[in-house]
Amino acid sequence: MSEDRPVLSRPPSNLVAVGIITVGLLICALVLSRSFVRVRSSEEIIRVIGSARKPIRSDLAIWTGSVTRDSANIGQAYAAVQADAAKVQAYLIKSGIGKSEIVPLSVTATTLYAQQKIGGGGMPPNYGAYDSESAGTYRKAVGYQLSQVIEVKSSNVDLVDRISRQSTEIISQGIHFESQTPLFLYTKLSELKVTMQADAARDARARAEQIAESSGCRIGKLRFARMNVPQITPLYSSQESDGGVDDTSSLDKRITAIVVAGYSIR
Repeated sequence: MSEDRPVLSRPPSNLVAVGIITVGLLICALVLSRSFVRVRSSEEIIRVIGSARKPIRSDLAIWTGSVTRDSANIGQAYAAVQADAAKVQAYLIKSGIGKSEIVPLSVTATTLYAQQKIGGGGMPPNYGAYDSESAGTYRKAVGYQLSQVIEVKSSNVDLVDRISRQSTEIISQGIHFESQTPLFLYTKLSELKVTMQADAARDARARAEQIAESSGCRIGKLRFARMNVPQITPLYSSQESDGGVDDTSSLDKRITAIVVAGYSIR
C-alpha cells in the first residue's frame, strides 16, 4: 500500500507577474520621488542685486566755437572769416591752449536771398531761387554768409571749461563768435567698466551670503547673472536708464555698475 504524499501547489504565473510589476512600480515611485525632491531643492534660488560706484573726473575736453561773417561779396566774406578765425586762435593760444590742440574746420557758405512779390507770373532778370511756399515769389541773391568752426581738443579740462565760459571776451573784439557747450569725456572708460562690473558681482555675492546666513542656509552655485549697462552720470545725479546713461556735460562724474545675480540655496 503506497503512502499519500502532500502535493505542493505552485502559485499561478499571473500572480507572480503582478507581484513583480508591483514591486517595480514601488521602486520607480521611490526613485522618482527622490529625484523630484532634488529638482525642487535645486530650483530654489536667491536673487540679489549688487552694485559698485566710483567718482571719476573727465580727462579730455572737446569744445567748438564758430565765427560768422556776412557780405555782398563772397570773397570779402571769406577774407573776413579767415581774419576772425585767426584772432580767435591767437586768443586761445594766449589763454594757454596749445597750438596743436586747435583745429580749424572747413568754411561753410550760405547764399542770402531777398524775397519780393511780383505780378503777372513772369520772372524778373537776375533773380535767384523760386520760393515754392508762395507762388509768384522769387528770391534775389543779395549776399553771402560764411562760417568757420574752430575745434579745441585738450586734456587740460579745467582750462577749457574756464575759457568756454569766458568766450564773451572774443565777442568784445567785434567778432561774431558762437560758443558751444564743451564735451567732457573719460578716455579710460572701457578698462574701468570691466573693473566696476567685477566689483558689482562681488557685492552681489556678499549680499546673497548675508541673506542666506540670516536664514540658516548657504548659497550654492551661481545660476544666472545679468550685467546692466554701466551708468555715467553727473557726480550728484540720480539719473538712471535701462539703456545706460553716458553724461558728457559734467566735468566730475560717477560711474555705476549693477549686476543682477541668482544663487542656488543649500
